[in-house]
Amino acid sequence: MQKKIIALAVVAAAASAPAFADTTLYGLVDMAVANVSADSQRSDFLAVSGGLSTSRFGIKSAEDLGGGLKAVVNLEYKVDAGTSTLSGGTNNGVTARQQLLGLAGDFGTVAAGYLQTTAWDFQNSYDPTSGSTVSPLGNVTKAGDFLIGSVAAAARAQRALAYISPNMSGVTVAVNYSTNLGDGLGNLTLPSGQANGLKTTATLVSANYAGGPIAAGFVYAGTSNDSTPQAAIASEWALGGSYDFGVAKLFATYQSNSPSHVANTTSSKAESVSAVAPVGPGALVLSYAKDNMATNSTSASGETVGYLYDLSKTATVYAAYSKMSQDNGTHAYSVFNDGVAGSAAAGWTAGGGSSSMIALGLRKKF
Repeated sequence: MQKKIIALAVVAAAASAPAFADTTLYGLVDMAVANVSADSQRSDFLAVSGGLSTSRFGIKSAEDLGGGLKAVVNLEYKVDAGTSTLSGGTNNGVTARQQLLGLAGDFGTVAAGYLQTTAWDFQNSYDPTSGSTVSPLGNVTKAGDFLIGSVAAAARAQRALAYISPNMSGVTVAVNYSTNLGDGLGNLTLPSGQANGLKTTATLVSANYAGGPIAAGFVYAGTSNDSTPQAAIASEWALGGSYDFGVAKLFATYQSNSPSHVANTTSSKAESVSAVAPVGPGALVLSYAKDNMATNSTSASGETVGYLYDLSKTATVYAAYSKMSQDNGTHAYSVFNDGVAGSAAAGWTAGGGSSSMIALGLRKKF
């Protein structure tokens, strides 16, 4: 169920790939029926895409260049299987998950493009519900400018560079650098004498270990903005680990976010614990996460319980219940990847309130 960290899949478009390249089309479609409700809002029953995993498709390829070198490409895109658009988002409904070009060899892998960073890999490794609509950790880190996670600010980076080391006795090191975290041309449109710039850069560094039943990882992420260097600098670090006892696999994460390097700024924190255990013919998934925000009365917590049953090697049916609760000073958090808005129209003006979701779905890989 878990993809290990630093799993840099390598892909290229099948139509243009040379005959000697190893090219594969792959993907996943996940649909669920869900009942979503929240305090002071109407509940609703919907067919939704991505209940357990984000629906996506991609093309991957690797070409042997000789001398131990491989050219690798990964093009992967989000799909909203419940609507008429590819992702239900902007850019005419097309949303990239990653667009990677790289070279791999005994030295490791170097890559460039729109990348899933080591911040994305971290949560994907230590949260068994990562990227889903029922991930408590994803929900508590989506608000509050957290940098590390599957849906956090530095999870996917524009115009990025990466180096991933080879496996060194179970240890892997990765370095990512986004030359411009947002869209646009950076500082190219500014007059040469202008001191302040437009772009935000990001640097991420991680070290991970996997051996036997134990996995552990550390990741650091930092950003800096040219226009207001002090106020816009943010830094965050996180620790994660898992241990497979056989009868159950346990996961835990802890991360601390400093919104700026200005003196006396209080950090925000997020924590999670999860477990996956075989029960009957399937597996039981339990997950709990909370954040402790620097601003008083703006924290939240969430929990999920789910059951997965593999119909085959590629098809899984699942049921899940997820709930989010928040302090009375905020209306920033909800289940369903913030699918129920804490807006004034929703009656959450004063803050507080909880939301919940029950989902039954099917995931099919190809």
